[in-house]
Amino acid sequence: MEDFMKSKMCVLVFAISLLPAGIFANGNGEANGTDSVTKISAVFDRCLTEENGLKEWGEKYSEISGLKLSITKPAHNQYSQILSTIFASGDYPDVLEIQTNDYLTFANSGHLVPLEDYIAESEQFKDVSKDLIEAYRLKDGHIYGVPSTNADGCVTYIRQDWLDNLGLDMPTNWDEYYKVLKAFTYDDPDGNGVKDTVGITLPFQTGYEFDYYNRMIMQDAYFGYDQKNGKWVDGFQQPEMIKALERFSLLYKEGILDNEFFTNKTSTARSKIFEGQAGVMEYWIGSWATRFDDSAKNINPKASVVSMPAIENAYYINRVVPAFSITSKAADPKMVFDKFMNLMIDKAEGQKLFIYGVEGLHYKTTANGIEMLAEPSNPDKLLTKAYCDPNLAPNGMEALIEVPELIRLSAKNHDSNARQLGLPQGGDVFLKRNSEILTLKQEIFAETIIGAYTPAEAIAIYKTKAKALGIDEIIAELNR
Repeated sequence: MEDFMKSKMCVLVFAISLLPAGIFANGNGEANGTDSVTKISAVFDRCLTEENGLKEWGEKYSEISGLKLSITKPAHNQYSQILSTIFASGDYPDVLEIQTNDYLTFANSGHLVPLEDYIAESEQFKDVSKDLIEAYRLKDGHIYGVPSTNADGCVTYIRQDWLDNLGLDMPTNWDEYYKVLKAFTYDDPDGNGVKDTVGITLPFQTGYEFDYYNRMIMQDAYFGYDQKNGKWVDGFQQPEMIKALERFSLLYKEGILDNEFFTNKTSTARSKIFEGQAGVMEYWIGSWATRFDDSAKNINPKASVVSMPAIENAYYINRVVPAFSITSKAADPKMVFDKFMNLMIDKAEGQKLFIYGVEGLHYKTTANGIEMLAEPSNPDKLLTKAYCDPNLAPNGMEALIEVPELIRLSAKNHDSNARQLGLPQGGDVFLKRNSEILTLKQEIFAETIIGAYTPAEAIAIYKTKAKALGIDEIIAELNR
């Protein structure tokens, strides 16, 4: 395992600031009666790269916490696979970051430490959303992870310059939204005299991510599993889904929805907003708000892209964010929680490190607060965060940097009407059949949008085929 890790990853061991003997165990899961932990090991995904100062970040962590920190950072596109390999080998660290789609697998592995007692005792976690924390609770009653950031999600971005050109107001309900999308398609919103625009573009996301991106059309419908009155249901079988399919079908039939919707990647859909090919898209809040506007202005200086509130009867989604967890290899889990989880949201030097990095390398202090510096690896690019986005602090700590108004607006529009997603916890049938059911949903959805079925026919067909795949048993498993 050691040779594999060395060949696949970059492991950085940082300088240590030792506390007096008897306070911490000799780390890496090795403790005895006289010594205490002096180091911990971690596997992270979204931390700084080595070229951008990961070593210096770790040294500063050691200075603040008194612990030596050994970080393993796999390549992002291999993270899930390598984390699985680490768990399979039994050679896992004290603390690790777990991506959302992997959380249930690792939480059910028996190798993570329950954290609910530490959370209940923590002053720092009193400021973290209880709904978000509860999203990590398993059916066994235990919580095996804490959020690495605040909950986030997508918001609707719209070409404000097109609204202005056509004398239209920001839409507030479905009828107004449809009117705007139709005008963006047929009323020459860019004024070039050519019919070369479309109202809305979207990436055809699969699985649960479908529900992140399509809220103004889906409204109260769910592609995946939903919770009603405390019980899990199959969103695709609910009456709301028929109405959602009707709205999708209408937009596609009338040419208002990008006809490349089914093959779009997020990058191609974004480019259509930047380049003035489409007027509306749902995408992530935060720094993307300025990236949309800046990218559009780079092509057309008169362009303006802003976020908008959810329309009537619709809402945005708070996804379950990647988690930090402690493994059973930790010699002193409570110490790890105190020195890592609590430190990252201490509203003091620890949280500054997790958000802004190392002073002098990643940021500088000015009379007005903090000013981010260029990336060490790229002097032409401003560093935006060390680990956690300044606008997504789990405990809601106000950003210490000047936050552009477009970013603030995206968060405000999202948070003012957002619903927290949960993680469906199934059993054997769920694990065996759920991927087939997701594929079935995608196929029936696509056939319906292009007109092969009416929405009512589509749901009837789905119910029959999903029943044969064990959807009733899956719902029963989810609710046990």
